[in-house]
Amino acid sequence: MAFKCDRCGKGIVITSQQRHKKGVAGGRWKYRAPKSKKVLKPNLQTYRGKLNGEMGKWKLCTQCLRTIKKKQREAKEKKEIKKEKPAPEKSSVSKIN
Repeated sequence: MAFKCDRCGKGIVITSQQRHKKGVAGGRWKYRAPKSKKVLKPNLQTYRGKLNGEMGKWKLCTQCLRTIKKKQREAKEKKEIKKEKPAPEKSSVSKIN
């Protein structure tokens, strides 16, 4: 399973982590602080819908998912506003000279 966002390409990041723990003997350091690798994975969610004009099932990071849902919400609101606005009526009042 690839841990990569289909929209932005965010993926796994490997960092080094260092433990600062005193040894068993109390106040003295027994060993040098060990270094280990830490794997950071993106928070991926599955999304079914349109992405770049194509329908499908996508793996998106939460940031991209929020952006897509926001754009869909804005488009829906814009569509509703257009429906609510009636066409301007022409008045049948004639001009008097």
